[in-house]
Amino acid sequence: MKTSIRILKVFGIPIELDISFLLLIIFIYVLAFFNIIPLQLAILITLVFATVVIHELSHSYVAQKYGVEIKKIVLLPIGGVAQMSEVPKKPRQELFISLAGPLTNVIIAIILYLTYQFTLTLLPGFISNFILEFMLVNVVLAVFNLIPAFPMDGGRVLRAILAERMDYLRATEISVSIGKIFAVIMAVAGIFVNFFLILIALFIYIGADQEYKSTIVSSLLKGMLVENIMTTEVKTLDPHITIEEALNKIFEYKHMGYPVIEDQKLVGIVTFQDLSQSKYNKNSMIREVMTEDIITVSPHEEVISALEKLNKNNLGRLPVVEENRLTGIVSKTDILKVLNLMRNKVQ
Repeated sequence: MKTSIRILKVFGIPIELDISFLLLIIFIYVLAFFNIIPLQLAILITLVFATVVIHELSHSYVAQKYGVEIKKIVLLPIGGVAQMSEVPKKPRQELFISLAGPLTNVIIAIILYLTYQFTLTLLPGFISNFILEFMLVNVVLAVFNLIPAFPMDGGRVLRAILAERMDYLRATEISVSIGKIFAVIMAVAGIFVNFFLILIALFIYIGADQEYKSTIVSSLLKGMLVENIMTTEVKTLDPHITIEEALNKIFEYKHMGYPVIEDQKLVGIVTFQDLSQSKYNKNSMIREVMTEDIITVSPHEEVISALEKLNKNNLGRLPVVEENRLTGIVSKTDILKVLNLMRNKVQ
């Protein structure tokens, strides 16, 4: 289910607003309409989110210069997220991409400060104060994002610096550990200062942990091809057998999903759920209930690419296809087994 709305494209990058963000903005302006909060504050919050988009666009623009595909930028109540196809493994590239966002906030703050100085005697006091507040917000955003903890830009800057001197995985481990220490300190401070700091600390801790797990997976699977781990002996079904016959096969083979093959070509996928929840009778052919819109993977693709497809589409297995012919099948279980073996080997 799509939960975001596209509003425009910049540098060829779709910018989308999450539904929760739209509800937040509506809620803020409802509060302003009933004078619960000042209208000036509502406008300032809106401009902050606009700045967040510019911040993410600066990351994305630099990333594109290094050949990284940016799928989209989504604006959430907690900020903006640029969805990159990959994180550059060259430390210098990651450094420049990470610094682009905070640097943009610094530039905006400088422009606002100069505007404040030049218009101080020309504009009404409330407008000058508004400009000053907006400048301070950008300074805070720049400083906050440079905290050396994932998922902030500072965590990536730190990793990039460390990765110039050591293994990428080791650099990630150190950066993540420092990020978690920051999170714990912030959470303790939040008990005595502001409860909101505890929420930020939780966000940092979870983000750091996810970054570490993601890096371990990509590092261990780097260079490994699907053909190296796929199952080549695949149970398949003919599109002309009935639903009843297909269910008997499922109970016999004890698999929950099967490629459907006709004339040695993959024509569909059918699962136990398709068959058991079918509106057709048991004598209908499985051709009538199978899924023809198939997500596949090539045997020459990297395993990490297959894992991304599995997670993105919430699938348990992928047919491995070459020239429209089924050559094997790869499952999330296969990949997890390989990961466990690789981890034990590293340890």
